[in-house]
Amino acid sequence: MSKKFIASILALSLILPVITLAQDQFPFTAVSPRFSLPTVALESTVKRVTDILFYFIVLISIIMVLWGGVTLATAAGDPTKVDLARHLIMYALIAIAVGAISWGLINLVASYIGRLA
Repeated sequence: MSKKFIASILALSLILPVITLAQDQFPFTAVSPRFSLPTVALESTVKRVTDILFYFIVLISIIMVLWGGVTLATAAGDPTKVDLARHLIMYALIAIAVGAISWGLINLVASYIGRLA
């Protein structure tokens, strides 16, 4: 490719955005609706964050239960591996229970705060 062709493409890539923006209003005016920020209630934000965290905890706990099951299946009678597998499964189930309780309490408080506002 010639240097003139590359220079012309570079010049067009710098000039075309200026031309297209010149046809529109100035983008930072107060009347421009495309720069308005959405307003979201605190209750819905808290519920979204807690839902994501709870689903993450459940996903990790399911992986830990599966890992414990595979460890238990491949233990071949080794007491240390059996004990490790039992602990993995037990702690994963405890994590699910604690996550469910905290998720429920946070959603309860968020709904109560949402009624007060």
